[in-house]
Amino acid sequence: MHSYLDHILESFYAATNWNVENQYANLTASSRELLDFSLPSGFILNVSALSSPASASSYSVKNLSGIVDGAISYFYCAPNNLLSSNRLSTDDVDLTKVLCGFRPLKAPESPEDPRYREVWLGGKRVDAKNTLLYGKLYMPNNTLEAMYIRQISPTDQVVISAVSDARLHNGGTMMTQIQKNTGKWCSEFIYSTDEALLGLRGLYNFGFDSKLSDPSSQSFLSAGGEIYYGVFNKAAGVSTGLRYTTSSAYVNTPTTMTVTLNPIMGQLSATYAVKSTTNTTFASRLDFNAFSYESDLTLGCELWKRSPANPTATEADLANPPQQSQASILPHEYLQTRKSESATKTKDEPIQRTFVDEAVWKARVSTSSPTIRLLWEGRIKAFLFSFGTEIDVRPGEGVKTFGLELQYAS
Repeated sequence: MHSYLDHILESFYAATNWNVENQYANLTASSRELLDFSLPSGFILNVSALSSPASASSYSVKNLSGIVDGAISYFYCAPNNLLSSNRLSTDDVDLTKVLCGFRPLKAPESPEDPRYREVWLGGKRVDAKNTLLYGKLYMPNNTLEAMYIRQISPTDQVVISAVSDARLHNGGTMMTQIQKNTGKWCSEFIYSTDEALLGLRGLYNFGFDSKLSDPSSQSFLSAGGEIYYGVFNKAAGVSTGLRYTTSSAYVNTPTTMTVTLNPIMGQLSATYAVKSTTNTTFASRLDFNAFSYESDLTLGCELWKRSPANPTATEADLANPPQQSQASILPHEYLQTRKSESATKTKDEPIQRTFVDEAVWKARVSTSSPTIRLLWEGRIKAFLFSFGTEIDVRPGEGVKTFGLELQYAS
């Protein structure tokens, strides 16, 4: 289950049209949600609220083996309508956005013209840069973490994150990321005070044409890489990867395939994720090390439970849904709506019933570990529940760990 911070970040990026899937760090995100999902440890309770259109707060309590700790988080966003434009409460939020799972990747889109974001008043620009501030205090360890995101333009963004903890070297660390995302390609420059680490990431999309009428129906190939160098420890790192994505416009099963290589460590990894039906998704990953000849095969799947949005509706109700009032929309919007309805509605068009997501089951196995990882996540009333367990299948063994997490947001 995504944390409230993850949901805030996703809402912020969605409102500002920033595509995080176009970053090299998220190259294997589709399969990672099915193969490397985490299980709750002990009992966790998260309570969050959007206190104002520009700010939010979150409180969490965790009990693990009789040890109780907690955390307090605060968020601030400018302009103040970015968070309020998205559903953040747990009673009506889209479960596919808060429950970790496979998401078909959307094709990159060209950023909007910067002039569209300009707001002028009295001959002066009064528009504010999109900004997000975040702070979290862990208790009783008194660890403090913070994040600052500022979008300079539709294609440029700066992310500064920091952690303050007496147990860390020099009492904490800070990392700065300068990102540029044009849709066709994305680059990141990274600097961290930990070992004076310098890094550069990049991702380029092939077969993508933003001039097409429907760019979301394209299949495309992405290639990228990253390189790091630590000034203090004189250590370097490099990796490269490919990702091929097909959309449902070409095939009935959205598919994502990736291959990553770390030549210094000799590590090769290949993943395959496919949405076989509306409710089921399967993923696999093969890891191989060229130096030790060790290999590992990991399999994962998810099964969604969905129910009709209005089970009591008759076929006549579905065929003639309530229309928006003509007085509540602009004339040109009304004309466009009527044209689209007349163009798409045919006499033989089948009547489709909409469905609502209720819960998801996940399972994961690996040849390198004799355990099975199971996870159930869903919504009951206004609460989001996450229950997971890891079972050792060897004789004489049993449940290794289990946990329950509750999340509520208003």
